[in-house]
Amino acid sequence: MSGVIYALEHSPIAKAVGAVAGLTLNPLVTGALLAFLVRAPADVLAQTLQRASLPADYDLSTAKTVLKVLLGIGLTRTVNRKLSDMAANAWRWGPAPGWDWPREIAVVTGGCSGIGLAIVRKLRAKGIRVAVLDIQAPPAELSRDAAGIRYYKCDVTSSASVADVAAAIRRDLGDPTILVNNAGIAVPTNILDISEKALHKIFAINTMCHWITCQQFLPSMITADKGHVVTIASVASFVSLPGHADYGATKASALAFHEALRTELRHAYNAPNVLATVVHPNFVATPLLTEFEKNLTDNGVRMLTPEQVADATTERIFARKGGQVVIPKSSAGTSALRGWPTWIQVIIHDVLGAQTAKMNAAKKAASN
Repeated sequence: MSGVIYALEHSPIAKAVGAVAGLTLNPLVTGALLAFLVRAPADVLAQTLQRASLPADYDLSTAKTVLKVLLGIGLTRTVNRKLSDMAANAWRWGPAPGWDWPREIAVVTGGCSGIGLAIVRKLRAKGIRVAVLDIQAPPAELSRDAAGIRYYKCDVTSSASVADVAAAIRRDLGDPTILVNNAGIAVPTNILDISEKALHKIFAINTMCHWITCQQFLPSMITADKGHVVTIASVASFVSLPGHADYGATKASALAFHEALRTELRHAYNAPNVLATVVHPNFVATPLLTEFEKNLTDNGVRMLTPEQVADATTERIFARKGGQVVIPKSSAGTSALRGWPTWIQVIIHDVLGAQTAKMNAAKKAASN
């Protein structure tokens, strides 16, 4: 089902419809057209109608009504988006103040590969110095930029390890102003089959580390009332797939963490200029999914690249605004799933369950 939905959303027809909808719901477009129909001199309007192969006395009342409706919808959508943006940023109209990229310091967990590495590249392109926290060895490209990138071997599930590295970062670079909690793992396993050890590991890496890193790096941001905490979650925050209960639970937890963090920054710590962003990518072609990528693509799922996720993530950082980012944007409707009637949710979960079981059976047969 996910493949069918993706194909429909990304078909040429869907893209064309989306482009037309974007124009018709743009208040500048509909407002200008309505103003022309209402205010244009009669002779100009008549000439325009004739060029459109319409009689000069053509009744435009229906067109005016449609434009008024579209203008109203477009204005409502624009105002709603602006209010959402302001609400996620302590009701500021514009970006947070005080940022100077060459003077900023970022911490990226899991920055040696996949999405994390792509984010490191984007941050460095802006001149931001980056501390990479990872348990695996850094790729050669990170070592070639010793002035701008520092690698620290770190177990983000250990508060002692993170504390030691945090002290080293403060000594080597200074107080970080950006924290990207990106480290994560996926171990697709059915609920009855996953071991306690695997559960402890995935929750430690995907969930507990958010608290551990924030407890080290957030206090200085709060003191300065300037900073940005980015939480890499997933579309699985909204809908958990069969065989992925562990991963879905950790990503739902990441969303809950972000929501509480944003509220605490404003009301518990009086630091409204410290930003919080949560990112929800769909399936991404990273080492996490190498084993399952073929099954996904065979079922019509077009994988995102780490660069696409990094682009959308750093775009929010460079805009100096917090909020919620869903990648691709066409997956944003998934966030509304839990508000749909139960019977619709059950049908969707059943379809996804049947599809997942089929993929798992094919994988098992191939391995035998």
